[in-house]
Amino acid sequence: MSALPQEQLFREYLAALGDAEGGAAFHRLHAADAPVRHAQGIGRAGAIDCAEFSRTHRDISIEGAQRLPRFAGPSLLQTPERSEASESVCWFEVHESGEGRSLVVALGTRMSSGVPRIVWCTMADRVEPWSFQEGLRQALADYPWMRKSEPAQARALLDAGYYRRYWRPQVRFSSLPDARFSCQMSAACCRHDYEITLPPEAQLLIDAMPWREIDPALAGTRLPQRPDGKLQLKRLDETCRFLDRRGLCLVHQTLGRQPFGACCVFPFSFARTPESIAVGASPICGSVRAGLGVGFQEREEDLRERLVHAEPRSAEAYRLAPGIEIPWERFRDIEKALCDCLAASDTPMRRRLHVAARLLGALKGQQPIELDTWIAEPLPVIAAELREAIRGMLARIVGWDRAALRRLPPEIPPDLCNREVLEPAILAQVLRNTLFCKVYSYPFDLTTAHNHLVVLYLIALVMQAAATPLTPQMWRELGSLGVHGLLKSMLHEGMPEGFRALLGTAEFGVWMLAA
Repeated sequence: MSALPQEQLFREYLAALGDAEGGAAFHRLHAADAPVRHAQGIGRAGAIDCAEFSRTHRDISIEGAQRLPRFAGPSLLQTPERSEASESVCWFEVHESGEGRSLVVALGTRMSSGVPRIVWCTMADRVEPWSFQEGLRQALADYPWMRKSEPAQARALLDAGYYRRYWRPQVRFSSLPDARFSCQMSAACCRHDYEITLPPEAQLLIDAMPWREIDPALAGTRLPQRPDGKLQLKRLDETCRFLDRRGLCLVHQTLGRQPFGACCVFPFSFARTPESIAVGASPICGSVRAGLGVGFQEREEDLRERLVHAEPRSAEAYRLAPGIEIPWERFRDIEKALCDCLAASDTPMRRRLHVAARLLGALKGQQPIELDTWIAEPLPVIAAELREAIRGMLARIVGWDRAALRRLPPEIPPDLCNREVLEPAILAQVLRNTLFCKVYSYPFDLTTAHNHLVVLYLIALVMQAAATPLTPQMWRELGSLGVHGLLKSMLHEGMPEGFRALLGTAEFGVWMLAA
């Protein structure tokens, strides 16, 4: 029996893919609308110059020669259901010689001038009953791996699919010992007021979605392009357009997975340390605030896949206070001590923060550590001028134009220094995750980061004066000010210079708690 045209086409495809000088042949095998690599990402083959494509293919092949997958020995598993159809799906078994794996690969082709041309090629766990369009969507959903340089840049979406399934960064994770999360499908993350952007090639996947079947109102959706070239999936004041009536993601439901990086990473945050990747979690998520679900230590495989989509924070130096660099080991141990202070459930939250501030001051001044004394000592009496300055700072934050804050009274309660939070366990989760995610301690220092926590604590008291218990929306807002760094711009751009300089001192943390 003679080989199908698609079978010969697939052999030529694998040969050209594995040949550094095969870029021109690889380009010619594709239909004009096939999604292929170009120097900046993914585009349609007909819009990409063949010579440019060939140069990029050669460069990537040579650079990743020892790390790129090596596909060979294709054998046909399933032929198209209708041999005369203009679009068809064939299934093959392929051997990857580098790791010795047998793989299942689907090939989507279209007839052009009487000969088949490749539109897409991707992997699956098994032969699936995919339509041509379903296979195209599955291939396009691997686009994030086309932007990665580890273990090597992908030559095609077939490489990207291989990396998604079989490659994970070999790193060690660290997290708060009691950190837990399992999605409760509240969709709060899809509604909360922060921006979500996507790379330009995400539009190819959006165009391939079967909108007329799942939500006709979304047919023809084009995401607006920002000046930086990224696509705007969601603005601050928007709910994601891709939610169904139950609040579930239509893209995720259709594909069986989440292809958009920001959505895939949430609620986790990643930071590089000299010994691990530190994993924090956003208390915007109610599951994180309540400590519900699977412990981070039990979901390493999941974290490794999410890490591929993330851009971990990093720091060139570690600081105790402004201008005071310390070794990583000392930074790590102090961070742990501060988190332990915040977790001390038998102590009021204000006192936990006071002890942490005193600890930071003692470490800076190389003074004795006197935890028992600090727990029992009264808060200092501060000058009326300083008290008003701190309260004015809080009033500016509360007056910020955000939905949750607009519902608060503009006046700061006069007895703020005598109040205590009524839900300390939830607040402790917010504050500990804010410190551990390193959004303030990496760009600033541990003392400034702790003082940000004190500000969050005071804002929680102001919120509590308006609504007890705090609403989920207020908790989400507090989380945004923390782990998403929104408080940073307010404090460091709107404060007087002298006042801003105090924010990096342990004394200022103590004074704020007495205000």
